[in-house]
Amino acid sequence: MFLIRRVCKVERKDAWEVARLLRSICDAYSESTGRAEATVYVSGTGTPSSEIEVCAEWEQETIDANRMPNVPDSVKSDNGVMFPLLKSYEIEFHEIATNEKILERSG
Repeated sequence: MFLIRRVCKVERKDAWEVARLLRSICDAYSESTGRAEATVYVSGTGTPSSEIEVCAEWEQETIDANRMPNVPDSVKSDNGVMFPLLKSYEIEFHEIATNEKILERSG
């Protein structure tokens, strides 16, 4: 099991618009591919943070390449609007330390 996190660093003025676009993108993937529902959140606009970030995260069983023919048209459109608003953009991949994995791998 993996946790995938999209991290968008933005200017304060763009945070909620990026959150709206990221929510739309995540919803489109959930509807078209069955991907788990994402949690979208904003850091630094009303909470302490060193930078303003808009993030989306979700869990999935495996990590697979997302092929362009599988990308919904609305995602392509929303990404085209969102990317100019971003200072930086990263995707993080984290392996979830389930009890089973911990027992199996900690010897």
